[in-house]
Amino acid sequence: MDGKKLKSLRRSKGYTLDTLSDQTGISKSYLSLIERDIQSNPSLDILYKLAKTLGTEVEELIKSEREEQTIQYEQSSPSINSTIKIEIELPLEAITFQKLEQIQQLIEIIKELKLEE
Repeated sequence: MDGKKLKSLRRSKGYTLDTLSDQTGISKSYLSLIERDIQSNPSLDILYKLAKTLGTEVEELIKSEREEQTIQYEQSSPSINSTIKIEIELPLEAITFQKLEQIQQLIEIIKELKLEE
């Protein structure tokens, strides 16, 4: 998780660490560790609480690690036989239509790659 992103979101909402701590139930010291990138791997429960309180999605909090990194696939590269194992774990209340669409898009991309082999 990108601590700078959390800090920026918190400030954009006008929240202090105390306010965010009170609203999420996460200790102020732990939030500070996240913002300073000392704690970079908070639990999904922590991420969910932060996203809900800050009015965003969990994906937005972790985007810099996953979605903002571009992976380029070169069509000219030799085909590589591989196995892809994807495990998605979300609390029931975190499943949104947007998340389901993203999962469906991922499945379609995998199908397209399989057909190209």
